[in-house]
Amino acid sequence: MKKASFLIAFIALLLSSCCCKENALTVQVNNPSTLDRERENIEIELDAIKNGLGIKNDATSRFVVFDAQGQEIPSQLILSSTPATLLFQATIKAGDSCTFTIKTGQPTPYESMVQTTFMPRRLDDMSWENDKVSFRAYGPALAKDPQQGMVSGGLDIWVKRTSKLVTQQWYQDEFDGKSSYHNDNGEGLDFYSVGKTLGAGSLAPFIEGKLWLVGNNFVSYKILENGPIRTTFVLEYEAYDCNSKALSETRTISLDAGSQLNKFSILYKGNDGEVIPVAAGFPFRGFEQKSGRKESHGIDDCNSIAYDKTLGYIAYAEPAHAENGIIFLGSLMPEGSDQTLIAQGHVLNGSHATIGKEFVYYSGGGWSKGGFSDLAAWTAYMKDFALKLREPLKVNLKAACVN
Repeated sequence: MKKASFLIAFIALLLSSCCCKENALTVQVNNPSTLDRERENIEIELDAIKNGLGIKNDATSRFVVFDAQGQEIPSQLILSSTPATLLFQATIKAGDSCTFTIKTGQPTPYESMVQTTFMPRRLDDMSWENDKVSFRAYGPALAKDPQQGMVSGGLDIWVKRTSKLVTQQWYQDEFDGKSSYHNDNGEGLDFYSVGKTLGAGSLAPFIEGKLWLVGNNFVSYKILENGPIRTTFVLEYEAYDCNSKALSETRTISLDAGSQLNKFSILYKGNDGEVIPVAAGFPFRGFEQKSGRKESHGIDDCNSIAYDKTLGYIAYAEPAHAENGIIFLGSLMPEGSDQTLIAQGHVLNGSHATIGKEFVYYSGGGWSKGGFSDLAAWTAYMKDFALKLREPLKVNLKAACVN
């Protein structure tokens, strides 16, 4: 599985002193859970690596990661996080372990599996993707455009069936008149409609039964990381009215290679310290009654929704498109959901956030033509994602000598 950032449960660093031709760190990764891990993130603090390798006060150091067979694998320095880390990925069966080695050196420039691009030619779109899925957010030029003008803080999703990074080519083909990214030309397409909604999993205050959608498109951005394993960027939204109070918003969004879900860190700014109810969700586009249920329109009666409040996830299937199939959407509250419901024209996953303090959640989607046959398959993905957040891999570092 391809996880958004997983914090390591603990790192035990065992140092030994010896005379070596080359210092190295042995990294033992254990999977104590009953879940197989595929392309799971391993993230180790740089200070722990430097201490283990005997490096002092050297900000220019670079590191190379090798698997148990001695083959270099892709890695990435994450310098925008606090503390800074070294990121790589591992595939480990349930109850198994594997070993990696970290040495100083210049890593091979691997082809990136993620990409974020600001698109001024497409009215300031912010576009990002990995090897599984693509997203975009709407920028200031779109809000001002006299023909296409739209104000929305909703998240757009573009689905694909290729591991290649294709979004920029789709844009270029649209600009050149060769093809439209709204048509499936074999790799995928954009057929999701956002409008003035949360789209594919944005977050909004949900106060006294009302969603307070962000009142503008993002006004500025900053790309912090851009591959090969993780892309991270920041979007700033100006103050808007939230229940008669001014509220502004900073969104830090990360997408990792192999993951269907973005990690969102939301910082609301206004009356700092105030706790407000919030909800992530998707526009609700049609009710299909569950078999055997009484005629009702509650969330438990809907055949296109599955959820687990304890694990914090909700999974939703958009109505099937005759040609393009089904988009599946999901959101996850790591600490569990306060409520799950259909309200304000949305399928909502509720929690609470403190103004002035970052709030973390996950959202994203999949496609019936891109690896998920039905809602049950998508729900299984969401459940596994939630469980793996709660059962992190265990990582031990040990200093080693290469003679």
